Amino acid sequence: GGSPQLLTMRELEILPPWPEELASALGSMARIVVGNRQIICARAEFGLQSGAVAGSAAIRGILQRCDPWLGDSDTGCFASEGLRGKVALIGRGGCRFTDKAGRAQRAGAVAVVIVNNADVLFNVLGQATDIRVPVVSVTKSDGETLEDGVVASVIWGLHPTGVRGVTQGY
Repeated sequence: GGSPQLLTMRELEILPPWPEELASALGSMARIVVGNRQIICARAEFGLQSGAVAGSAAIRGILQRCDPWLGDSDTGCFASEGLRGKVALIGRGGCRFTDKAGRAQRAGAVAVVIVNNADVLFNVLGQATDIRVPVVSVTKSDGETLEDGVVASVIWGLHPTGVRGVTQGY
């Protein structure tokens, strides 16, 4: 219990759509660009979708990890302060994904990254028409990499900027 505290700030870049060669194999995926590498992530079935962003429009923000973190099932289930203009990094568990995303959006987050409690990608399921920010999920190990403070830039747009060598997140 208790209110989450904001612990880290990192720059992050989220880019849909994904390379064509990955599209048929990965379905509704996105990418988080961290420095010169990419992390494959799954897009939520709710929130901003890539088709809703015109041309090369993008949403930018700084990664903000919410605490309590992994291992505490309440992470993201309370209203967070200090998320205005940032990307909320939230652990899985404790409440519905739509509740986590909705609370982060109301606190001013521009995007939400939900970190799994295992090293597999998962679909962020739920229905919510009021969530307008992009919501994606990453594996536990990729989430811990983000938590560890790898510096990067947060973008959600239609056209990727083309970082090569995607090897993470399969």
